[in-house]
Amino acid sequence: MQSNPNTFAERYVKLWNATDVETRRRGVAELYAPDALYVFYRRDPFVGHDAIAEQVTYTADIYQPLGYVFKPVYTAIGHHNLIRFSWVMVHEQSLDPQMAGQNVVALGEDGRIVTDYQFHDRIPTAFVYNDGFDETGKVTRPAKPTLVQAS
Repeated sequence: MQSNPNTFAERYVKLWNATDVETRRRGVAELYAPDALYVFYRRDPFVGHDAIAEQVTYTADIYQPLGYVFKPVYTAIGHHNLIRFSWVMVHEQSLDPQMAGQNVVALGEDGRIVTDYQFHDRIPTAFVYNDGFDETGKVTRPAKPTLVQAS
């Protein structure tokens, strides 16, 4: 079991901010059990290191070019083998918050994630949200958020 939930949340968010594929793959292997399940609200669950690493990279490819990074909120709490934590996605220069959410993770005996459920509390307003998925959770178009022009 993870001894400090906020430290765990920092490690988790660091993974989603990684800028290269190999660092992401190593981070997934360190944080997730080999057969871990990651459940994103609009997709079928991702199972295993390869699928989860691909989703981390997919997310980075969408938001990093726009200048966004994820930050932990430091309200993480542990309950037996569970950790619930919040995060926010901000512009790295302006710190303007654009997305916020929570994750609830269950940890295995070795302290790695066996299940990870993500919830979104806030969807972006600075750009038209387009994650490339249709209502069935299938990728149907390139993920290309469109910036909203200031009036």
